Amino acid sequence: MNFDNPEVQLCLPRTCRIPRSVRYMRFYTVALLVILTIVASQTQAAKILFRSNFGSGVAITAPYGFFPTGNGAWQQITGTDKDTGHSWPINALGANFSGLQLITVDPIEPSTIGYYINNTIRTITGPFGTANELFQNVKIKGDVGEGGSQSPFMITRPSTIGDVKDLYISYWIKYPADLASKLDSTVSSGNWRTQFEFKTGGYDSNIGTGDYRVIINILKDYDGSLYWLTRGDSQANGPIPNVTYWREENRVVPVPVGAWFKFEVYWHRSSGSDGRFWAAINGQEIADYRGPNMGIDNLPITRIMPHNVYSGGYGPVESHITGFEVWNGFPCGTGVSCYNFDKIAPTVPASLTGRLNKFASFGSVTLAWLPSSDAVGVANYAIYRNGTKIGVSITPNFIDTISGPPQGGLYSYTVRAVDAAGNFSSASLATPIVY
Repeated sequence: MNFDNPEVQLCLPRTCRIPRSVRYMRFYTVALLVILTIVASQTQAAKILFRSNFGSGVAITAPYGFFPTGNGAWQQITGTDKDTGHSWPINALGANFSGLQLITVDPIEPSTIGYYINNTIRTITGPFGTANELFQNVKIKGDVGEGGSQSPFMITRPSTIGDVKDLYISYWIKYPADLASKLDSTVSSGNWRTQFEFKTGGYDSNIGTGDYRVIINILKDYDGSLYWLTRGDSQANGPIPNVTYWREENRVVPVPVGAWFKFEVYWHRSSGSDGRFWAAINGQEIADYRGPNMGIDNLPITRIMPHNVYSGGYGPVESHITGFEVWNGFPCGTGVSCYNFDKIAPTVPASLTGRLNKFASFGSVTLAWLPSSDAVGVANYAIYRNGTKIGVSITPNFIDTISGPPQGGLYSYTVRAVDAAGNFSSASLATPIVY
């Protein structure tokens, strides 16, 4: 006890006054705890299910599985994304397909489908510099107002494995600068362009016949302005009448053209008042419907179309996509957009260890470390050998192969944690390996 401090006194309970400095300290401590509690409540523990920048290692297969009608085919997205460590096809949501559907207005065959639709992965200038993108181009689409050809970027799943109750999807997308001129509000059904869609399925165990759909479209008004329309309806290719259950128009948030923008969507499926469908553009909400979002038979979601290159206007219909993410809930807090949200880097990976195994013509180094933490979530880890990045891992371990026989060389390994916003932690302490 410091008896030289006049504000610190010995006293019996209820007989002395708590010094002012102590009261202020208690007040600020309580206030700080309240603030931390509020901040903590704004973020929830969502788990990242999939992330791809369409980086090196990712490819699109040639069209296959041509429809019996001759009006379409499929393309798989395959390979491990060396930017993120995640592999296509998507191993989440019970998905049995993740890729591109090609639907053409005319019958096609392998030698002619390229005249109608072209899907490629290519290197471009993205929202944050050089990046890879999924470029889709529907070149021959049909008459204005008809819709015609389309190419959904699609995830399909069996109807027998249950619903997707909570999901958050985001990506960066860019539309051509002339998007408005390609939509025609003077022609019936000539003024729309699809942004996002999901559909249910399960009638007769068929994933393609459902009872509920949510769709986001861009529409062109008679004055030439573009706006957002989101609606929930029964148009899921099922044997029930078409009914619109709810719709939300947004004429305040701009439709960006000729520039990259971040699209985010979230839903919580429910037949009650706690159902929700939320979407945002560059952090600004374009829809936030609260209420039932199930069909009359409560069928599960079987088709998720993060984007569909589909329009009632003039062709060609193009889109550019990068930075694709899937989470099992809101990553940045309930109802909080992740646009420019995460500025804090993950913690530094700790306790990095390396174990060397020697073989006749190569060495194998098994690395392991303690998981990092992040305000939103760690997306992956970047692994470096002698300062050069050699790979990524979505788990706190990695195996590196050193070619050739042992020569007594020194190999220094470090690891950095990366979050989905691209924030890098500092490098871990180095682990030396002599081989």
